[in-house]
Amino acid sequence: MMRRPLLTLLLPLLLMACPEDLENEPAYLLVDGFELVTAGGEGAGTEDIREVWAFADGEFMGVFPLPGRIPIFQLGEVTIRLEAGVHQDGRSVTPEIYPFYTAVERTVTLMGGEQIEIGRPQIRYRDRTVFGFVEDFESGEPQIFTDVAGGRGNWRVQSDVVRSGNAAGAIMLTDSNRLFEAATNTTFRDLNAPPINVWLEVDFLSEAPTLFGVLGTGGNAGVRVFDPGFVPRTSWTKIYFNLGPVIGSAGLGELRIALSSLLPDDLAGGTVYLDNLKLLYFTP
Repeated sequence: MMRRPLLTLLLPLLLMACPEDLENEPAYLLVDGFELVTAGGEGAGTEDIREVWAFADGEFMGVFPLPGRIPIFQLGEVTIRLEAGVHQDGRSVTPEIYPFYTAVERTVTLMGGEQIEIGRPQIRYRDRTVFGFVEDFESGEPQIFTDVAGGRGNWRVQSDVVRSGNAAGAIMLTDSNRLFEAATNTTFRDLNAPPINVWLEVDFLSEAPTLFGVLGTGGNAGVRVFDPGFVPRTSWTKIYFNLGPVIGSAGLGELRIALSSLLPDDLAGGTVYLDNLKLLYFTP
């Protein structure tokens, strides 16, 4: 007896199970990207938004790399929500909706086969966002990471290599001073209250790897936890660090944010350029 392929047997059932919307030709939304607009005290509007997360009438449509062509099977009047997606800690395997950017919502009337150009809609930081600090170095000297926690060096403000504005910070590492660690001059409290949602934005161009973390005192002992970081890059790069896991593992009610730059063994010297450091979290 000849056996029929399994797919042949299941095909009628699959066709019967298809939602009615999928029998229609979809409409398409064309999204080029997002434009981040910042207000006073929010720093420069640099961003590295890689994907768009799309929803139609509250239903998740998928994640699409930018520029994106998004198929929408719901036709007629539809409410579209677009969320900006970033790579957590700079890793493509951890795409996330960035919680501090506003969503784009529009009600559109869709027809099958139609293409609607969205372009680059404007987004902002959400109203609930707390800026723990914004370090843009425009004042002429570092304002936030001023407490040296390791190494003998220091960093300076310069105007030759900048990401935005007129200045950026530069950590100079040499053969005699291969390590530089600095902590914020401000202590932050209760960031470990669940749910922990604390992120650090950093623009960098660097010849040495750099880690970020927290410092504090637990009991009678000092606590140092460093985890997310970046590797050297020859062009300006933005990265979004989720500090939640580090803060959670440190278990500190009071803490300072810290950075640690270490010159690789095969280099006699190198520079770490930083700009637009922003600590973000939500009010309770």
